[in-house]
Amino acid sequence: MNNLIRFDNVTFSYGSRNVLENIDLEVREGEFLAVLGYNGSGKSTLAKLINGILVPTSGKVYVDGMDTSDENMLAEIRKTAGMVFQNPDNQIVATIVEEDIAFAPENLGLDPAEIRVRVDDAIKAVGLEKHIKDAPHKLSGGQKQRVAIAGVLAMQPRCIILDEPTAMLDPKGRSLVMGVIERLNREKGITIILITHFMEEAALADRIMILSDGRVAVNDTPKKVFSDRDRMISLGLEVPPVTELTLNLIRNGLPLEKDTIHPEELIDSLLKMKEEEA
Repeated sequence: MNNLIRFDNVTFSYGSRNVLENIDLEVREGEFLAVLGYNGSGKSTLAKLINGILVPTSGKVYVDGMDTSDENMLAEIRKTAGMVFQNPDNQIVATIVEEDIAFAPENLGLDPAEIRVRVDDAIKAVGLEKHIKDAPHKLSGGQKQRVAIAGVLAMQPRCIILDEPTAMLDPKGRSLVMGVIERLNREKGITIILITHFMEEAALADRIMILSDGRVAVNDTPKKVFSDRDRMISLGLEVPPVTELTLNLIRNGLPLEKDTIHPEELIDSLLKMKEEEA
């Protein structure tokens, strides 16, 4: 697969303080990358650099080969890599759901018939067909976030960057939004860059990158990352709840795999043990 996003020795500074320092990163087309790190580690800055909201102090960021510091390419860059923020109210601009989703493709100057197709496809992708005529402010937090995702989808991006999209949601809303994100990646092949502080969300990714003090501290698969609990704690992070439970069970003598990161894995292991005992 081709690299869709590339950071070449990127540093970004606010004044004399380096928020990100010497970042090298490649994200393949169709990959699901989760970005973790304690507050202030540089996660949101990384996201804004991809979308061209910020420009590196030194180094280069490329989106499908386009240099984000080239102002002439910003419109094309943002069509290729769409951004979803933590608070959906900051992205919702219209008084009707379908009008909000149509806003971005209208600004692209598309034919009305094409806009209609894109809006219908986007609303179906996020599962909000019943709410297409509703006022966004009447929706739940999770529904609003799905409207924000649909608005980005209507631009038909190849990559979506999501900056803690579930941070303001309840567990049900989080689950629904993550279900949409997974489907967009697995079924439509959209590259996903998810910034999150929920470890169980990061466990769904193909790869995890952890930022610490503005540098890449860890860059590996979820199983390898979360199997090293001590390393996670040293970085100010936790492991997924199911991994923590598994490690406690191992300490109590159960022969389980310490790289268990999904509830289904733990359930299957426990059922297998019960069958073997019978």
